[in-house]
Amino acid sequence: MTTDSADRGDRGGPARIGTTDVRRLESATRVLREQDYRDGGGSCRTAVRSQVAHGRRLLRAQAREAVRDRLLVALADLHNLAGWVAFDTGHPRAARTHYRSALTLLDGHAQQDLVANVHYRIGRIHLHHRDHTGALREFGHALAAAERVGSSRTAAIVFANQAWAHALRGSRVEALTLLVRAEDRLASAAGSAAPSWAGFFDPTDLQAMIGVVHAELAVRGDRTSLRVAVPALTAAVEGYGASMRRSAAFCLTALALGHVLDGDPVAGAGTGGRALEAARELTSTRVADRMRPLLEHCARRRHAALADLAERLRPFVTRRHGRPGVGRPPARDR
Repeated sequence: MTTDSADRGDRGGPARIGTTDVRRLESATRVLREQDYRDGGGSCRTAVRSQVAHGRRLLRAQAREAVRDRLLVALADLHNLAGWVAFDTGHPRAARTHYRSALTLLDGHAQQDLVANVHYRIGRIHLHHRDHTGALREFGHALAAAERVGSSRTAAIVFANQAWAHALRGSRVEALTLLVRAEDRLASAAGSAAPSWAGFFDPTDLQAMIGVVHAELAVRGDRTSLRVAVPALTAAVEGYGASMRRSAAFCLTALALGHVLDGDPVAGAGTGGRALEAARELTSTRVADRMRPLLEHCARRRHAALADLAERLRPFVTRRHGRPGVGRPPARDR
């Protein structure tokens, strides 16, 4: 018989929990993850932190071994989401704290696919700050965990992100080789159920990664990469629905930069304007960060449309911490 949290303890949490309690935590994580994808981390950060506190209280309760085992995974995934939300709102230190908590909960646990996902997300923090060495180190840990459990989808995620890291170094051959591996592994995962933490990576997201990698190579002087970057990013923008608005904004930003680098300022300015409008609907400092290269390239070029776009981008990029939903956190979470 499943025991729920109606049996309260004397420390503000339940004395004993059952499967129903864990399912509620898992359901809350799914809903909040969807909100993060759709609206940005600032839209749900307070709710995520509240759920983390609730999950930590559940951890103190008595439970059958199977229930506790499932709770460890559920709470680790919630910390995983909390880390991503903190990262998305400009708080990498808080993000790393959540990721360490997730890995501690999973220490020695069989759920290595989630371990891999946590390391991948830590790697993304390094990647965001252009630290390709740190990113590749974490992606290596992620790949090792994914291979231990034969998770093709997670391996595809890692290969695609390793390609991005190599593109930041200007290593074209390595980047393109890793993209092929990502395509192969995602194809082999077709038809298989994906855990919630990895379900975002589908053919549309792979197209986005292909486009971003080639755009990075173009920024570093390989303009031939634009022949792949522009159509891949265009396809990704068209493929993302309303549930993935932040990803679409990232792709529009990269696509605008691709048009600028390709010598098409009118298309660049038009797409950049679309990216800015999309970004204004999101509570994500990361979106503003990713617009900085577009701003810099627009500002360098003597074209009226690009100059106008630069003027519109500048206050958005430079005043990102003042945006609704992504302001400074309470002192204890800095």
